[in-house]
Amino acid sequence: MSARGDGILIGLDAGGSYVKATAFDLADGAVATASQAVPAVHSTSGWGERDAEQLWRAAAAVIRASLAGRESDRARVIAVGVTAHGNGAYLVSRDGRPARPAVQATDTRAGELVRRWEHEGVPERLRATVWNGLWPGQPGPILAWLLAHEPKVLDETAAVLMCGDYLAARLTGVVAGELTAWSSSGLIDCARGEVSDAALQAYGIDGLRRLIPPLVPAGTRVGTITGDAAELTGLPAGVPVIASAVDNAALHLGSGVLDGTRIVVGAGTWSINQLCLPRGAMRLDGPLGKVEPYAACLAAPAGMALLIEASATSASTLDWVITRALCLTQAPTGALYTQLLSDAAALPRRLDAPLFLPFLDGSRDQPKARGAFIGMSSADGATDLTAATVEGICLEHRRHIERLSRAVPERLPLRLAGGAARSPIWAQLFADVCGRRVEVSGLEELGAAGAAVIAGVTVGAFADLQEGLAALNPRQRAFEPDPAAAVFYDERFAVYGRWASLVEDRASGAQPAG
Repeated sequence: MSARGDGILIGLDAGGSYVKATAFDLADGAVATASQAVPAVHSTSGWGERDAEQLWRAAAAVIRASLAGRESDRARVIAVGVTAHGNGAYLVSRDGRPARPAVQATDTRAGELVRRWEHEGVPERLRATVWNGLWPGQPGPILAWLLAHEPKVLDETAAVLMCGDYLAARLTGVVAGELTAWSSSGLIDCARGEVSDAALQAYGIDGLRRLIPPLVPAGTRVGTITGDAAELTGLPAGVPVIASAVDNAALHLGSGVLDGTRIVVGAGTWSINQLCLPRGAMRLDGPLGKVEPYAACLAAPAGMALLIEASATSASTLDWVITRALCLTQAPTGALYTQLLSDAAALPRRLDAPLFLPFLDGSRDQPKARGAFIGMSSADGATDLTAATVEGICLEHRRHIERLSRAVPERLPLRLAGGAARSPIWAQLFADVCGRRVEVSGLEELGAAGAAVIAGVTVGAFADLQEGLAALNPRQRAFEPDPAAAVFYDERFAVYGRWASLVEDRASGAQPAG
């Protein structure tokens, strides 16, 4: 540990419906997290917006709350690392204030534009340079829609930012775009790390290039806490603010993975499955072409990139089953989850047990696909539904993991994060279903940890990322697959895959084979 090892690092982490701040005390290892919900507003079908001013106030409040009761320690804060969700569009005016409500990454108002561009072959032409496919919640389609429907707003806009960029700007008064976040936007030549003029032209927004802020790599010291921000956050003015990395890259790093020796699995609201590779390997004649990932982005450490397989099919699906299918009146709590998972794990394994397809909000390849319980009988009850749900979530993660595995010959272990990682029962099920070793950290706020580690390296608290991880996230617990269970789940996975393909084919209007 360096001479600054007695300070406090704060990781600020803003997701799609919340903002959290975690304070990491390097002197005694204490960790404290404060969070606040800032949900999206759906005023029109398919729209998802957020009050950016409310988000800023919430971010300032959770930073203050992360040090509640320790006011004397505020002077020990040595840096704030900022991480947040990628994509969407946070438009700011010349005074740095929101020019309009922020459009979220889940917004689909630009869907017709995207479908037209897909018909014209735009994503295929651009993928070699921008790495990503095309979807409505990226800033390119959003800006194209605003240009057609709200041109006056764009006239009054000084910059379009990612969520993390926006929060860093409110903390420091400095506008910049963090490169890992922008690298999944479809607007960046990822090999070069600069704006793609070809992408701007393809979307018809080349006249809006002025709105894209200066791009800086992860770990850049954007500025310092301003007087106004100090008053709201309780932090001293002058504390450095670091553009750490986009949230999935921060999660990957916070999980303790710096290379391609592990697949990182985030099992929360979304199924996030990521493989870290050298930036130079991201070619269509290499892993990028073999996997055709859902998304890709630059990563920390420098020189690395992430192949990302994702869908809205993960652990939060269990909440829907608890409240809507099982109709349990009590709110989901840790004790309830433990009881339900324990009961489910006690059931004998049966090849004819019910299956669950967790497509409540679509699947990876078919947004119109919908979830289903399959193979129910009158002998099945609530515990069978719970068992099918947690198993189905694991099986869908395995579909993503198998796709990522096209890029590597080895059968890599998994590093599990998110809500499912809090349950040893679920972690073991992941190991059995996927037939892979599963490792789980004892630290919950891994995205904030990743942001704090990057910030710590930037200000000299750590010599490098590895030292930072050893300080903030040193321990992992391992779960090995049971050989008999792995054989059983190979067969279940084959059955699950056939049902999933059938449901997706029917949703697309395609005639299923056979």
